[in-house]
Amino acid sequence: MPRKKPSKGLNHRQKERIDLIRQRRSDRVISRQRAEWDLLADTTLEGPEEGLVIAHFGLNVEVEDLKGGRCRCAVRETAGIEPVCGDRVIWQRANADQGVVTAVKDRHTILQRPGAYRRLKTIAANIDQIFITTTSQHPNTGLLDRYLVAAEAANIAATILINKMDLAEDPEALMAQMAPYRAMDYPVLPLSATTGEGIAELEEKLAGRVSIFVGQSGVGKSSLVRRWVPEESAPAIAPVKASNGKGRHTTTVARLYHLPAGGSLIDSPGIREFGLHGISREQVGGYFRDISPFLQGCRFSNCSHSHEPGCMVLSAIDNGKIDSVRLQSLRRIQSSLPASSH
Repeated sequence: MPRKKPSKGLNHRQKERIDLIRQRRSDRVISRQRAEWDLLADTTLEGPEEGLVIAHFGLNVEVEDLKGGRCRCAVRETAGIEPVCGDRVIWQRANADQGVVTAVKDRHTILQRPGAYRRLKTIAANIDQIFITTTSQHPNTGLLDRYLVAAEAANIAATILINKMDLAEDPEALMAQMAPYRAMDYPVLPLSATTGEGIAELEEKLAGRVSIFVGQSGVGKSSLVRRWVPEESAPAIAPVKASNGKGRHTTTVARLYHLPAGGSLIDSPGIREFGLHGISREQVGGYFRDISPFLQGCRFSNCSHSHEPGCMVLSAIDNGKIDSVRLQSLRRIQSSLPASSH
């Protein structure tokens, strides 16, 4: 008798139970690894020094000292927070290859998103600008808008990169699709890692600043990084699947690279979706540069901007001041966020 196929869909309770089991397994692994690293932390350590976190590997990080030397470090629980790429830390050497992070210095910016098991995930710290990367073939404006909201909330400058322009079927139509973002003063840079289009302008933007590349898998972030990073240190790259146009995760951890012209670049793992942390559905409209100026003018304070009389947002759409596509994007993001608790 053939085995009955399992149901494809899981209800909310089943998903919660699976998440709980996975979280308990993860906690057991973390406890075991932490015990192993505690043995290192109990050894004789050299005096404290300052360093820069250039890679994050779960319970340990790679730290660069002030002379450019690198060391794999455990993180003491007394450090207070988990260090990530871009963090300035205080650490102590245990030997030539290992050390212990004892404190994380104050951050001036952080980029965060909800992570697995309902835990908040900090992607990077102390970054000056975000380069949101998409492609000419599959521009994901929904994901782009989520990243822009996160950048606005974190007060980090954002630039939109349209990679793989050498494969664009209709460049003019693509740039027309990006027109609302240009109108909001977001730089939109068409480029190609293959032909070199836009690379010189990108290098100018990167020079002397701490930047991060974010976006889906397969958009070519790692291919761009390889233009400036020695081959032995460069991230791996993989072709996009022809069947669905989606890429594979070739970057598995965030890593910071120093650039020849000065400045640093963080290459982050590609993702399918980007959740927003600490923003309610009532607040998110305030991070849409083109919509936020009209929000306070609505007749009703709880206006949904869908049908109410005296809605300034709908009026702005009728007058051509806001693209209706932008309001649709706002509504999609709002539907995925919790309501304010106030």
